Amino acid sequence: MPKQTVLIIANSILPAQPILDDCRARADIILCADGGANRARERGLVPEFIVGDLDSILPETRAAFPQAQYIHRPDQNATDLEKTLQFAVEQGVQRALLVGITGLRFDHQICNLNIAEKFCSRMEIELHDDFGVGVFLNAQQQEAIMSFETFIGQQISLFAFRRAEGIVTEGLKYPLEDEALEWAVRDGLSNEAIRAEVTIRMKKGVLFVYRVR
Repeated sequence: MPKQTVLIIANSILPAQPILDDCRARADIILCADGGANRARERGLVPEFIVGDLDSILPETRAAFPQAQYIHRPDQNATDLEKTLQFAVEQGVQRALLVGITGLRFDHQICNLNIAEKFCSRMEIELHDDFGVGVFLNAQQQEAIMSFETFIGQQISLFAFRRAEGIVTEGLKYPLEDEALEWAVRDGLSNEAIRAEVTIRMKKGVLFVYRVR
């Protein structure tokens, strides 16, 4: 590498082909998290790198990707997704588009979200599934702001995995005015856009922002 934007394919349910095609078009390169390579093969995507303990790759997948570089990382204290994100960081990647991290086992979904939050201070991360796209607003070191185009009526949810403070929103039906969200205390499920652009400011913490398609 280094490449600015990578598509990372994990070993769960991939989104519909148009969503996958859009992610592929935006990415400079494809990384698969171990068994995610099987998912890539099923959908006609060819990875440049396959990372993990490499115990989930089917023989037919190995045969289909002889040109891929296999990065063997046997550490059992990290998941294959975590190993793949760490590899991307080491290569200087600036943005990762993640697919295949939702669906199937619920404990895996929680773990994948936790891992994505762990890396959001080191690169921009987008999580794509059939229903929407999630991004992180990171104010761990300093105040943060994000603005994005939307459409009136779009559902937008805000979650803090720990505690996020000093949140101010513009363009949402239920605005936050220097307020806090906290895991298991208060969330911002299914807010709604009332303008064509939404802005979120935050003084401290990490906020997960999910936009329904």
